[in-house]
Amino acid sequence: MSPQLDVCLVWHFHQPLYIDLATARSVLPWVRLHCARNYAMMVALLEEQPHAHVTINLTPVLAYQIDAYARKECTDDWWQLASTDVSSLSPDQKRDLVKHFFDVNPNRVIEQDELYQNLASRRDEDATTWSDQDLLDLQCLFTRSWTYSEGTGTDTGQAHPAHFSQQDRQALVLAQANQVQGFLPRLGRLARTGQVEVATSPFAHPILPLLIDTDTAAAVQRTPLPHPAFRRPEDSLLQLEMGKTYIEHLLGLPIYGCWPSEGSVSTEALDQITRSGFSWAATDETILLRELHGAPRSTLYKPYVTKTTANSLSMLFRDRGLSDAIGFQYASMREEDSVAQFMEHVRTIRDGLSEPGVLSIIMDGENAWEFYPGGGASFLRLLYNTLVTEPGIRLTTVSEALADVPPLPLPTIRPGSWIDGDFKVWIGDQEDNSSWQYLRTTRDDWEKFTADEQTSSRISLMAAEGSDWNWWYGRDRTSDVAAQFDDLYRRHLINVYTQAGRTVPDLLLRPVAGDSPSSVVLDPIAIMEPPVDGGPVRYLDWASSCKVPAVSGTGAMTFGIAAVSSVHIGCGRTTLYVLLKFHDSVSATEDFRVEIRIQTAARLTHFVIQKHHDQVSAWSEPETSFRWELLDTLQFGLPFAALLATPGEQIELTILVLGGGRLIASIPSRGTLSVLLPGPDYDLRHWEV
Repeated sequence: MSPQLDVCLVWHFHQPLYIDLATARSVLPWVRLHCARNYAMMVALLEEQPHAHVTINLTPVLAYQIDAYARKECTDDWWQLASTDVSSLSPDQKRDLVKHFFDVNPNRVIEQDELYQNLASRRDEDATTWSDQDLLDLQCLFTRSWTYSEGTGTDTGQAHPAHFSQQDRQALVLAQANQVQGFLPRLGRLARTGQVEVATSPFAHPILPLLIDTDTAAAVQRTPLPHPAFRRPEDSLLQLEMGKTYIEHLLGLPIYGCWPSEGSVSTEALDQITRSGFSWAATDETILLRELHGAPRSTLYKPYVTKTTANSLSMLFRDRGLSDAIGFQYASMREEDSVAQFMEHVRTIRDGLSEPGVLSIIMDGENAWEFYPGGGASFLRLLYNTLVTEPGIRLTTVSEALADVPPLPLPTIRPGSWIDGDFKVWIGDQEDNSSWQYLRTTRDDWEKFTADEQTSSRISLMAAEGSDWNWWYGRDRTSDVAAQFDDLYRRHLINVYTQAGRTVPDLLLRPVAGDSPSSVVLDPIAIMEPPVDGGPVRYLDWASSCKVPAVSGTGAMTFGIAAVSSVHIGCGRTTLYVLLKFHDSVSATEDFRVEIRIQTAARLTHFVIQKHHDQVSAWSEPETSFRWELLDTLQFGLPFAALLATPGEQIELTILVLGGGRLIASIPSRGTLSVLLPGPDYDLRHWEV
C-alpha cells in the first residue's frame, strides 16, 4: 500500500489597487465583479463540501477593496451604470454601457444566450439609438453573468425572461451586492472551522527581491537593469508586516502562511518573511529543481525547511504542470475527462512515494473560471468530490500537511519567481526599467516628506510598489489594457504628492509606455490678440484658437470628474493665450489650483493660479511676468519672452487642475500639448486666397 499523499490546493485571490485613494472611487470594477462571481463561487462550493480542505491566499490589497465595497465606502462607474434606471442615464453613460457591458467571455456567456448574442451584434451602433428595453436587457445580462447563483453555478446559460424588467435589474444588483458584502464573513467562518486556511502576501503585492534590491535580478537574467538601482529593504519588510497584520485584524484569525507575490523569492526575501512572523511560504517548482541537479522529480513532493537569521521557515513548491492544467487546459475539456486526467497524474505521484508526501497545486483563484462552462462550478464540485473520496489521498490545508509530513533541508536557492524562474516580466525591458525609475524618484522624494505627509500618502506609495503595473510594460505585453495600467500606476505615484500637499513632478505626467501618444499637436489657424479679462468665450476673440478636448484620451488618468468644460489655446505675435472654462462644480469650490507647465528649449516654467476661499493669487516658477484673470473663465497671456521661447519654436504644454488634495484634471490625459509658436513665415504658411 502506498504512503499517503497530502494534496494542498492553494487558491491565490488577488487584484491590484484599483481604488484612487484620493477619491475613494475604483477606476475599474474587477474587484467587485470577481468577488461577486468567482470568489463567491469558491466559498459556496466549500460550504457545500465540508470535507474539502483548501488554502486560500487572500492578498491584503484585494481584501482592502472588498471591505471598502462591503462597507459602501467605495464604488465605480460600472456599478452606477448597472444600478441606474436607463431612462436616467445620459447619452455618454449609455455609450459607456454599450462599450463595457459586453466584457464577458464571448464563448461561455454571449454565445450561450440568444438575447445576449442579438445585442452583441449591434454593439457598433450608436447607443443613443438603442431602446430603453435593449439597454435594460444589457444591464441585466451583464450583471447576471458576473454574479454567482448559489447551488447552480453562475447564471450563465440558464433560462431567463425574453426581456428583463426593472424589478429584475434591482434584484440582480442586490444579489451582486450581497455576494460582495457576504464574502469576507463567509471566508472567516470557513477558516474558523479549520476547513480553510487563509494565507496572505505582502500588502500591495510587490516583487520582494526587487523591492529589496533591483540588482538581484542580475543573478538570474542577462538584461539591462535600472541605474541607479532601487533599494528599499525597509519597504519590503513593511509590506510583509502590514499585510499580515491587516488580514489578521480583518478576519480575526492568526495567519501562518505567505505566498510571496508572483512566487518571488530570494535569500533576503525569505529572511524578511520569517522576521514578519510567517512560518511557511511557497513558490514554483523551478526554484527548487534547478538547485537539485538531476534529482528525481519525487523530490518535489516533500516540504522543505530553511534556517533564516530570524527562525525556521517551511517551504512548499508547486507542481507547475498540474497547476497550469487547471488554469489553462481543462476548461476546453469535458469536466469528467479533465478530472479523470488530473486524478491519473495524482495517483501516479501517490503510487511512486516511498514515504508520505505533499503535492502542492497553486494557481490564481479567479481568472481561469470564466473560460470554463458554467463558470467552473461543476468542474470544481467534481474535483473536490473525487479528491476527498480517493484512497490514499488527503485534501488538506498547508499547515495540516506540514504538521504530518517531515521536511527536508532546503538547499541554497537562487532568486526567482514562478514565471520561468526569473524576473523578466517585471524588470529588464526599457519600459520596465523606466517604471522603476519613476518609483525611485517618488520614493526618494517621499523620504523627505514630514511624518504627517508620509502618513497621508503611505498607502499610495505602497500601491505603486505593487507587481501589477510592470506586468503590462515591455515588449511582452501589447494589450490595450497596458495604457490603462500605465495611467493607474502613475495616478498612485501622483497621489503620493497630492495627498501630502506637494507639487507633482513633471516626470509623472509622461506615460511610461513607449507606444503611447506623447503629444497632441496644435497649430492655431491665425494670429489673435484677445483681451485677458476673464470674460466668457467670445467668438470673435477666440475664433482663431485651437479648442482642446477637456478630456483628451482614455484610461485611468481620465479622472471621471467634470472639472473643465473647454480649453482654448491661441497665439499672438509675441504672446501665448490660454482660456479654461470650468464646470460649475469646480467654479463653486473654495479651494482649487491650476498649473500650466510649459517646456521650451530654454527652460521649464510653471504658471500657477491658486484660489483659497475668496482669495486668488498667482505666481510663476521661475519668477517672470504674465497676465491672468479669473472671472467667468480663467485666462492667461503668457509672453514668449517669459517662456524664453523664440518665434517659430514648438513648445510642450500641460495643464493640471487640483482641488481637495487631489488631481482632478490633466489636459491632455496622456502626454503633452505641442504648440507651434508663430514664426517669421507664419503669415505665408497660413495665406488663403
